[in-house]
Amino acid sequence: MHILARLTVVLAASSILLFASCNSVSTENQNRIRVSGEGKIRVMPDQVTLTINAAFTKPRMVDAVHETQATVDSVISILQRYGNNKEDIKTSSISANKDYQYIGNTTKFVGYQAQQTIDFVLHDLTKFTELTGKLLETKISSISSVQFNHSKADSILREADLIAYDDALKSAQKLANRAEVKIGKLLYIANDGSAFNASAGYQPGVQLETFNKAYGGAGFKIAPEVLEFTRNIHAEFEID
Repeated sequence: MHILARLTVVLAASSILLFASCNSVSTENQNRIRVSGEGKIRVMPDQVTLTINAAFTKPRMVDAVHETQATVDSVISILQRYGNNKEDIKTSSISANKDYQYIGNTTKFVGYQAQQTIDFVLHDLTKFTELTGKLLETKISSISSVQFNHSKADSILREADLIAYDDALKSAQKLANRAEVKIGKLLYIANDGSAFNASAGYQPGVQLETFNKAYGGAGFKIAPEVLEFTRNIHAEFEID
């Protein structure tokens, strides 16, 4: 009987502790409010990044490498007139491999292909058509990507964070007013890492193949769209 009585007392005490613990968690969760906010900033781009490819296939690898390197050198000499050689021009290492093509239902070896890629950032968009015209006069294989961006993207994103927080705070205040309570100190805040709206952020790569030189070195025009920088903030406030 004594053992049973002790067991009953222990179980009763455990139940009280468990109830108190659950009640504490429940109360803690009830004394806070979670909200989200969004911040958007729309700006016109002030720079563009071009990815330029040079690739040649020759019977001898040394000839393919030589022509690719000669083309890259001519391109760099042009780019140096429009930007800083160290900061704006990034050149990949040259690569060379066997080149196979599908001919007559069979794959045939056609020679050795050497290729190299150059990334260039143009800061003066008024020079875009002029620059592409000069590039098309060279033996480049393609301009595989044209991406517009803003030189102060980091600062714009930080400003969008502040706008998103203000939006979250306003939501919390409106909800608290409707519930006839007051919000207290900030308990948690984080952004979800989003940076660009998929439809209006970085422009998708525009690829221009130049093997047939159809543009004749005349250059081409692309109208940049407005960039939309977006941040989403998640915040949690205490309820007084």
